[in-house]
This record gives sequence, structure tokens and C-alpha cells, in this order.
Amino acid sequence: MAEEHSRSTTRQNLPSPSTSGVLSGLSGVKVRITAMLGGTEITFDEAVGLDPDTLLAVDLGKDDPVDLCVNGDVVARGKLVVVGDT
Repeated sequence: MAEEHSRSTTRQNLPSPSTSGVLSGLSGVKVRITAMLGGTEITFDEAVGLDPDTLLAVDLGKDDPVDLCVNGDVVARGKLVVVGDT
């Protein structure tokens, strides 16, 4: 029992690392962040012919969740906010 108490007391006396100190070591790491807003199927020929201003209809409704992915892994889920008709 005394040994358990000693361990817990020691842990409590350790300084906790600051969040900025821990994250500063990650400052040069590059990650790809993607918002997954739904999907659609098009042919390769259609994809090659897309202009930068092309809009694609997706299978997502305005109330469906949107996934936020980092390096392909879902790390958060949210929802779209509709303002007016946009």
C-alpha cells in the first residue's frame, strides 16, 4: 500500500509538459488534410475533362456528416452549415 501511495505522489509532483512545448516538435511535419463532403462516380474521360470551375453533384445531403481526414484517417466529424441557399 505504501508503495502505491509513493508512486501516485511522485506522479503528481512531476511537472506536466506544456501543450506548446509538446507540439513544437511537430512544427515541420507535413500532413494532408481533406474534408470528405460526399462522393460521386464519373468516368476517367469525364474527370480529365473537368474545368477548375466545374461543380459536381455528390451523394451528401445538407444534414449528413462531413469527415475531416488527416493523411487519410478520419480525425473529426462535423456538419455543413447552410446559409440561405448556399
